[in-house]
Amino acid sequence: MLAGIIKGGRVASAYLFVGPPGPEKLAAAQQFADGLQTKSVDRLIIEPDGATLKIAQILELQTLTRYGPTSSPRLVAIIKSADEMTPEAAGAFLKTLEEPSPGVIFVLLVEREERLPETIISRCQKIVFGEPAVVWQRKPELAGWYKDLQQIGQLKLVELFELSARLEKEKDQLEELLYDLAYFSWHELREWRRAKIILETIKDIKKRANLRLTLDVACLRMQTA
Repeated sequence: MLAGIIKGGRVASAYLFVGPPGPEKLAAAQQFADGLQTKSVDRLIIEPDGATLKIAQILELQTLTRYGPTSSPRLVAIIKSADEMTPEAAGAFLKTLEEPSPGVIFVLLVEREERLPETIISRCQKIVFGEPAVVWQRKPELAGWYKDLQQIGQLKLVELFELSARLEKEKDQLEELLYDLAYFSWHELREWRRAKIILETIKDIKKRANLRLTLDVACLRMQTA
């Protein structure tokens, strides 16, 4: 469906991705942004500060999206757990939807749409995720990485750091590799906690965190997840 939207060129200003917990909604949003040729500088992801999305976060989002994309055809703002907005945050976000900036697309990821005001829901194009919307298949060339992830719980400390070092060497295609490993963790290993750690690692890397340290921490967290 998302591919059809992109191909048809009729892109709405806001989308509501509704579905159960799992990496599918975020991965689909990222692929949607890829299809729209949105560069990382014009790709925003916000998530709850603690248990809720607060009005300060929405006001910051308004500031960041006010002038539209800087070097891409469109700016894509992905809002994780959008159904956790406080009433004040939802009210502020509604104003943003009512007067969208040119070239800005909002993608709201939710598990329980009934927790959002109807005024927000009605302004979004809804896509429901039951079964995974993004079809994932094993890539034979990544068999070694799949094995490493499957056995990460049994690796010694030195082996964990060796794994981190090998990941660092893949920096030119690291994001794609990590997304694939997140899918493998979820779809085949049924290890949602590890998949979540991988997705959080991608986010940290995009914040220009120290790459090696970020990967070291991720490997240590996945071992005990």
